[in-house]
Amino acid sequence: MNKIMKITMTGITVLTLGGMTTATASAAAWHKGTPKALRSNWKRSYYDHGTKVTINFNIKSNRMSIARPGWALENWSNLKYQKAGSGTYKIKGTYHNGMLIKKNSHMKLVKKAGKVTYKNSWSSSYSYLGWFHK
Repeated sequence: MNKIMKITMTGITVLTLGGMTTATASAAAWHKGTPKALRSNWKRSYYDHGTKVTINFNIKSNRMSIARPGWALENWSNLKYQKAGSGTYKIKGTYHNGMLIKKNSHMKLVKKAGKVTYKNSWSSSYSYLGWFHK
């Protein structure tokens, strides 16, 4: 009788504790805002016909913007992100280009060795658009 009681109690304990699993965050889940690893003011400088041009890429917790001399300010709002790999993130949100364009957008951002680069989803002819530094 004692042996049957021990087996029964062990079975109940295993079933009870086995059913208590904790939920873990999925890498495939979309999270609000932007990843903390990317948040900062980034810049990229290059020479165009002998003139130095600097592009500023500003990533905040809930929005991003790119300022280029002579171009309309590009903004992204309503952002969500998903981790795609080591230092690689997919970001989606609403893209604004001055008063001209407002559309849902996707982009891929990569952070590597203290630098950031990105690729817009709609520009299949472009690869990553250069490295931005702090």
